[in-house]
Parts: sequence; structure tokens; C-alpha cells
Amino acid sequence: MLTQDQIADIQGFHKVYQNLFKSVDAAIIEAGYSLTEKEVLLEISKTERCNANILIGQLGIDRSYMSRMLKQFEKNGLIKKTTSGTDSRIKYIHLTDFGREEFNRLSDIQNRQIAHAFENLSSEDVNAICSALVMTRNKLSDANDVITIRPFKQGDIEYVISRHKTLYYAERHLSGTFSAYVDRIVYDFVDRFHPETDCLNILECNGVPAGSIAIKKAGKDTAQLRFFMLEPEMRRRGYGNRLMDMALDFCRSRNYKTVFLLTITAQVIARHVYETHGFHRVSATDKSEWGDGVIEEYWELSLGK
Repeated sequence: MLTQDQIADIQGFHKVYQNLFKSVDAAIIEAGYSLTEKEVLLEISKTERCNANILIGQLGIDRSYMSRMLKQFEKNGLIKKTTSGTDSRIKYIHLTDFGREEFNRLSDIQNRQIAHAFENLSSEDVNAICSALVMTRNKLSDANDVITIRPFKQGDIEYVISRHKTLYYAERHLSGTFSAYVDRIVYDFVDRFHPETDCLNILECNGVPAGSIAIKKAGKDTAQLRFFMLEPEMRRRGYGNRLMDMALDFCRSRNYKTVFLLTITAQVIARHVYETHGFHRVSATDKSEWGDGVIEEYWELSLGK
């Protein structure tokens, strides 16, 4: 049971939080979008199998309002619609190239505004605040979230592709060349998938995909770890370690002796997970075609006998 003083402290924090994000929200509005529109674009960006009913259910938006918004998005060239190959009544919604550019632009604006709010703090204070925020997020989430890890379904493929593109742009500003690379390697994985030698697991939070990891046979005794990704709100909660443990257990059950992976130097949190599970960096290669200063790293783990 919370005391009245504790409730007052929480309300005080909420007030500071609201004031902080007023400037962030104002910047999005100044860019020509409402906050709801940005959230809808975010949800559309996560998968190629999005539709109006999914958006209404996930965001709790009035159906008529959603309909008007999507019509305006389509008129402005932000989205396109395709008919389901199995049910002509279902219309899937996709971001166009222009729509993805606009979503990326809004992400950049939001990131700059957040960085601006912290620029007068020392690095020590920033680290302390971020640690406290992560702890608060994790405690509240762990008390209320329902988490599952399951094998992938066909509809998850678009999620894996879309979120790799969206997150790697928002967080690392990787180029369109990288996006084309993601398309190719994910579809190739699915086309050649064999359940005896390969796996792709999806982390779900409250029924919604929130992360992924895959193992692909690369040789007689060698596997490649791929598509390791967590939504930002799922990081530093132990789920990366859980996904990694499951992937390596799969490798051992299939008698793989070596596992390797490719990552980039900027993926600090992921690289820490790799290190704690025994991977070591073997080599590094310039990948400037993906973005300025991007370095791709090759990591390897020996599973022994």
C-alpha cells in the first residue's frame, strides 16, 4: 500500500515528465503531425500485415477517426493498401517509401528534443537518471506484463524485417542499402528454413511481438545467430539473455560446435550480451555503405564437444 507521501512523490514526477515531453510533443506537432498520427505511423511501421482493426485494437482509437486518418495518410502518399491473398475483405496497410521517410524524420525530431532536454546535465547525472528510469520501467513492467517466447509464424516475418529497418534507422541511421540487405537475408532465411537445423523465436509482450532471435545452419557443425532484436522498452530486463540462452540451447541440441554472428560496433547493449555468453570478436570490416563510420564485426563462440 502506498503512503500519501509516496503518492505525492509519484504525482510530482508525473508533472516533471509531462513538462519534459511538452517540448517533444510540440516539435512533432510543428512538423505537421498530431501525436496520435505519429503513434499510428509507428504501429504501421512494425509490420507489413497491419490493418485498421489491428490499429484500433492496439491504440484504442475511435473507428471513424481512424478511418479519416488513414484516408488522409493515403491521400498524402504516406501509406498504400493491398488486399489479402486469402481474404478479399482484409486490406493490409503499408508505409510507402515516402511514409517511411516521414516516420524517420519524426523519430529524428523526437530524438533531438529529448537530447536537448538533457544537455545541461553532467554525464554522471544523465547516467544516474537513465539508470533510475530503467529501474522504474522494469519494476512496473515486470509486475504487469505477460511475456512469452514462441516459435515464429509466417506473419512474424514482416515484423522482423520492418522493425530491423525502423530501429536501425532510428538508433543508428543505417542507410537504404542496409534496408535492402535486411529484406534479402530474412526472406532467404525463410525460403531455406528447416526446423531440424534452424529456429526463429519471437518474444511477445502482452500478445504483441517485442523481439526476435534466430539460428541458421551455416555448415556441418556451424550455425549463425541472426535477427537478435529487442524493442527499446524490453531492453535491460533480462529478455535478451533469455532469448540468447534458448538459441544456444537449440544449437547444443543440434550438435553445433561453433556459432558465429555479425553485428556492428554501435550495438553496445547487444555486444554486452554476446560477451556474457562467451562470444569473442574475431574481426571487423568497414561498412560505410550502410552509414558513416559503420563497422561490422564478426563474433564467434565455441560450444565445445
